[in-house]
Amino acid sequence: MSNSTTSSTVTANAQAEEKRSRLKSLANSFTPNNDNDEIDLQELLRTLWRRKSVIFSIVVLLTVLVTLVVFQIAPKYTAATNVIIDGRKNQVVDIESVMSGVSSEMGALLSEVEVIKSSSLIRRVVTDLNLEKDPEFNAELREVPWYKTLLKPETYVGDDFLVSIGLKKPEVLLSETEQAEERTNRVINNVKEHMDVSIVGRSQVIAISFTSTNARKASLIANTIADQYIVDQLEAKFEATRRATSWLNDRLASLRDKVQASEGAVQAYRESISSQVGQGSKLTEQQISELNSQLILAQANRAEAQARLNQVQRLLGNTADLSSAAEVLNSPLIQRLRDQEAELLRKVSELESRYGSRHPAMIKARAELTDLRGSIEREVRKIAQSLKNEVGVAQARVSTLQQSLNSLESKNNTQNQAEIRLRELEREANANRLLYENFLNRFKETNSQEDLQQADARIISRAEVPVDPSAPKKQLIIAVAFVGSIFLGVVLVFVLEQLDNSFRSTEQLEQIAGVPGIGMIPLLTGNLLGKTDVGRFPTHKPGSATTESVRSLRTSLMLSNVDNPPRIVGITSTVPSEGKSTLAAWLAQVTSNSGQRTLLVDCDLRRPTVHKTFGADNKHSLVELLADECTIDQAIKKDEETGLYLLPAKVTQANALDLLSSSHMQTTLMALREHFDFIVLDAPPILAVSDSKVIGLMADKMLYVVKWDSTPRGLVKAGLKETTEAGIDLAGAVLTQVNVKKHAKYGYGDYGYYYGRYKDYYAKG
Repeated sequence: MSNSTTSSTVTANAQAEEKRSRLKSLANSFTPNNDNDEIDLQELLRTLWRRKSVIFSIVVLLTVLVTLVVFQIAPKYTAATNVIIDGRKNQVVDIESVMSGVSSEMGALLSEVEVIKSSSLIRRVVTDLNLEKDPEFNAELREVPWYKTLLKPETYVGDDFLVSIGLKKPEVLLSETEQAEERTNRVINNVKEHMDVSIVGRSQVIAISFTSTNARKASLIANTIADQYIVDQLEAKFEATRRATSWLNDRLASLRDKVQASEGAVQAYRESISSQVGQGSKLTEQQISELNSQLILAQANRAEAQARLNQVQRLLGNTADLSSAAEVLNSPLIQRLRDQEAELLRKVSELESRYGSRHPAMIKARAELTDLRGSIEREVRKIAQSLKNEVGVAQARVSTLQQSLNSLESKNNTQNQAEIRLRELEREANANRLLYENFLNRFKETNSQEDLQQADARIISRAEVPVDPSAPKKQLIIAVAFVGSIFLGVVLVFVLEQLDNSFRSTEQLEQIAGVPGIGMIPLLTGNLLGKTDVGRFPTHKPGSATTESVRSLRTSLMLSNVDNPPRIVGITSTVPSEGKSTLAAWLAQVTSNSGQRTLLVDCDLRRPTVHKTFGADNKHSLVELLADECTIDQAIKKDEETGLYLLPAKVTQANALDLLSSSHMQTTLMALREHFDFIVLDAPPILAVSDSKVIGLMADKMLYVVKWDSTPRGLVKAGLKETTEAGIDLAGAVLTQVNVKKHAKYGYGDYGYYYGRYKDYYAKG
């Protein structure tokens, strides 16, 4: 006996430990786990498939809407003309242009693009084509559609109010001229918005395109813009040439007067200096040259005479040396006197040797010698005086020549200064004449260019009338709208999926809530139900898919513990109206129909429904039983149609939790376990009251009911967490009121898929 008791105790402890481990594991499953970041491609495809109606609706709606809008848009036509900037010129004459050609550099080409876009050129196009009277460009001529009138604030409030809040500018009174100018400027801006000017690749070609609702108008305006651009270039060159010609003409007049004045000054000065310089400076220069030669000779003669004079004067004191003087030697008289002196000296020498020094003949001879030498000295002095006179004459000649030379040099200097001034005047006159001739030649060249001007650009292809519209690209827009709508639909599907906060499959219950999904109960629609009582549906429709789903749920319950199947099963939910009480009634009926003695106990003492479902009397109910006001036999009723035993309840004034958690409730359940094979406890919602926690602890297993596609996931997880934390043995969760058709379309591979796809296995209804 003790061994069996010990064995049963060990088994009970093992079961309790297993239960605690299972509850702990179940509680841990409610903790958020974000470790699994892998993308489930099948789940994504299933999501798109079950939301395919959303994608299809968006694709159809947007594509049709865009198609309608596209076909309502007025077609636009674009015409283009190409202009090439050609630097090559036809040189008819070899003259330089006043205005140089356009460079082929990118900066110059971009400048020409801006010239084409300029308001001045577009103004000429507007004036030439009278575009101010075209409603396409002049908004004042267009009829305002009625829907635009509805969108204008002026339709509903006054202008003063709009001005006060800044939505409208105050009106400014303008003159007719100012209004016309403002209207023209608006038309010019509209024309600019319709045109496009660009450089073609890396070439020198500029493409001018224009878009309009009229094909012929687009071609006309594009060609007119190109023509006006060519005309603008020609006019710019004509204007530059005209200004250059006018300036040159004015400059030539002043240069002509200047040339005449300078040449007149040359002639007048030449006449004025002709009387002063005589035959000219060349003759004077020759005279100066001759005088210089004569002056040099005269100076040489003077120097020679002075040298002889100096020699003679130096030798006058030494008679012996006089004979060495050239003048003395060259004088015939002195030579004769010298000869006589030599004869006397010989005679004196003979006399002295013959008679002695005192001889009268000797004395006479000496006297004659003395007289002769006196004559020689006198003659020498005459020669010296003659040399002195000769030096004076030479000096006078030198002075005379020097004076003449100075006079000629002064005259020559005057002539040179006059010639320098004359040459200066002549140079100025020549420069003025050369400048005048250059300006005159340039004036003739510029004047001749007026008939030879050509533009730097030329049209290489004129705009043809377009056949096909350039906008809107209907096929492209519709294709883009189709692809975009698919993308938008897919995005919306995933957004809706993320916003979806309910459960649609047992797989979601297991993955998100962490609780086993052990059953799915289909939703009973009017066609399936017919006139059948909802509460007795499994009895009336035993072969239906709904009844089969309840049987599958009962089987799952029994298999949850094969060795010790649960006999008391509690059923609760998160919030009211999830089908909890209906499932309790159906589960009890299916079990009863299988031959087991089954009892359905209504444990919801706040909103009892069992007696209403089966039409039973609840005068003696669970409340009276727990209050010892009736017996079990009086409280329990039997439904004859289903063979099910019922223990109804009623709303009580006492504390329901106190009654349900009392020891009397536990003993009552223990007693009922002895008399019934299977007991179903219909408990209130877990988040509404705490009664379910008490009832769950008394049950062998607890079923958690979740309404399909309805109950928020957060509430379900909160309810499950409270259930497990209370220590309740949770068998699993059941999805109720499942829309089988929708569920089958979603593609979940659970019970509902087969209920929807293989309905032939079940009886109709």
